[in-house]
Amino acid sequence: MLNDQQNKKALLVSFALGVLLCLFGCVCFYSSRTESTESRNVNRTIQQLTSDGDRATEAVNSAETGLSEAQDTANRISERVDESTSVLDRLQAELDRIAEANGLTE
Repeated sequence: MLNDQQNKKALLVSFALGVLLCLFGCVCFYSSRTESTESRNVNRTIQQLTSDGDRATEAVNSAETGLSEAQDTANRISERVDESTSVLDRLQAELDRIAEANGLTE
């Protein structure tokens, strides 16, 4: 009779240890799976941010190039305006001389 009680206790302790080991294994498996999922999510986010950063850098470089080209164009226009102003001033002076030579000035 004592032997039966010891066997039942041993069986109960073995069963309890088995359940605990099973729970421990499940917790470990779930934790490692969650960490790997989180790690993949973090890596994916880092890759996305890196890609976004590269695209932003390209956009800034393109904008700088466009701004430089626009500045060059504005400088050329300004030079042409100066040249045109100079030509108009010479033409006006010539017209004034012609008018004066013909007695058309006041």
